[in-house]
Amino acid sequence: MIPKGLRIQQVMGWFLAVIWPLEVLRLLFPAPAPLTSAASVLFLVYLLLAIATAHQAARALSLVLLSGTLALAWTDGAWDEAIAGFQDAMIFAAFLPSVFLLRHAFTGDRRLNAYRTEVAAASPERQKGLLLIGSHLLGSTLTVGAFAVLAPVVPQDATAAQRSALAQAAIFGVCTSVIWSPAFVAMAVVSDFMPQLPLWKLVLLGLGLAVMGLVLGFASVNVPGRFRLAASGFWALRFILPWVALSASAIILASSLAGVSTLVAASLTLPPIALFLLLLQPRGNIPLTIRQTRANLDRLGAEISIVALAFTLGAVMLISPTVNEAISGVLGPDIPAPLLVAGIVAVMMATVLIGAHPIVIASILLAVFASVETRLDDLFLAAAVLLGWGCSAMIAPAGLIIIVSTGMFDVSRKSVILSRNARSAAVFAALGIGLLSALNALLA
Repeated sequence: MIPKGLRIQQVMGWFLAVIWPLEVLRLLFPAPAPLTSAASVLFLVYLLLAIATAHQAARALSLVLLSGTLALAWTDGAWDEAIAGFQDAMIFAAFLPSVFLLRHAFTGDRRLNAYRTEVAAASPERQKGLLLIGSHLLGSTLTVGAFAVLAPVVPQDATAAQRSALAQAAIFGVCTSVIWSPAFVAMAVVSDFMPQLPLWKLVLLGLGLAVMGLVLGFASVNVPGRFRLAASGFWALRFILPWVALSASAIILASSLAGVSTLVAASLTLPPIALFLLLLQPRGNIPLTIRQTRANLDRLGAEISIVALAFTLGAVMLISPTVNEAISGVLGPDIPAPLLVAGIVAVMMATVLIGAHPIVIASILLAVFASVETRLDDLFLAAAVLLGWGCSAMIAPAGLIIIVSTGMFDVSRKSVILSRNARSAAVFAALGIGLLSALNALLA
């Protein structure tokens, strides 16, 4: 019986507040069977509540993913693998809250107000350049929380066209950080499906793609001295750079030295970094950050259910003879690597336009390519998925980045998706495909 006045989302938030530390304990110490069972039952109930309370599209997608997993498990007799995949997916109940905790610790830094004041005082075109850099740096750690920091710089008397231009710059900056940042689900999922790849190599390659994207983005900023403007953007957030570097480095080191996945490394390293950052701020920021993080737990249901169910489906597909037989006659070593890279990116960008979720497509693609031999090196395969994820996030009408950014900047999704932003995404995708194909030919 739910107490009067307590919403179902609040109940789910408390579930997640319990599952989070249980999952951390399970990661740190050999977990006794009762603890694992208790956490699994709580997480299952949480997912069922999330599906029941999600909006129609998220509920339909969750049910499709669940049905696909059950169908494959039944066909292949892979019930043990499905259960194992489900238990591995529980890591998202620690990963996403850890990211939110760090996000709120960052936004409590008073120097962000000075940064916003500086950007707000700039001319509209300079604002675009500053937002492009600022959204990339902030987005690499705050993820979609970067939009809440940046949206207040838009002048109250700004026209719809001006707001749309600033929103597009912020979206492009955040989406290019998707390609390399370990704080995003994208990197965590890709590296978890491909544990044989050193995380630092994937981050470094993603950074190279992101730099190319930022150069492309600045080509559309109509001011003299674009590179000086870019340098000004980095300088304005110089207090953020060490924390961005620390967060990424801590995840990479933990993953490399302890031999754990990016999801595990982030879940264990981000909370201590958040605490360290909070200790350098006024005392009142600690309880405020805890309250903000706790409030956000109430709203993570749909995101966690889709991510966890897609991850579970991918885990079952990885070992499925049915999947392996279905694709063995379609994919093989005779297909040119550039065509594979282009196909991965194109499929991801096309499917999100009809409402698909990037993690679903990425999980399926990663599971499919794990079952076949191709001319494409694993490193560039993973980078192609990340490139496709970042580019598709720029144009996904049902994607979290588009939904949050357009709401924060008070613009319509149509004005952002059907704009220069879409052309920039297409050009960036083409350049990235060319770079990855060339590197594969040279190094693979």
